[in-house]
Amino acid sequence: MPMGTLRDAMGYPLLRAGLIMLILALLISIAGFYRVDKSYSASGTLGEGMHYLGDDKFESEYLYHNRTLVLYSSNANLSLLQGTEMTNYTLVNREITLHPTERPVIYVFNGSVNYTYSATAVDYPYAVYSLFAFVLMLVGVVMAFLGYSQFLRDVKEGKK
Repeated sequence: MPMGTLRDAMGYPLLRAGLIMLILALLISIAGFYRVDKSYSASGTLGEGMHYLGDDKFESEYLYHNRTLVLYSSNANLSLLQGTEMTNYTLVNREITLHPTERPVIYVFNGSVNYTYSATAVDYPYAVYSLFAFVLMLVGVVMAFLGYSQFLRDVKEGKK
């Protein structure tokens, strides 16, 4: 029974195209792991009332936030809202450093509060191309299988 070589198999266009698609899909998938660090910071003074810190776009577009909030006041009462949880603070010539898990919302009851808010996050700008890589992989597998089947059929019949 004759055996076909890899060189003979690569002569089949469907098999060659399928393998090229699989390699291309692998490279696109690897590119999806490329990450970019992003950061945001703001500071200022908060008077009485409700204050939403941070940036809507930054908070919603990026992943794995690491937030730091530093509050200082000579005399103020405030609440930090985190989802459904509310934590009350009284600041008298005191500075506190917090690490909120969500975008901070501060309600100042009386006085004024100086704040510094910074957040870092991660963006994967090429992750969206992984969907294309998945489709390319499926098409590549089918084409490679069809080309390999044709190659085996020809080897069995002794054509190559």
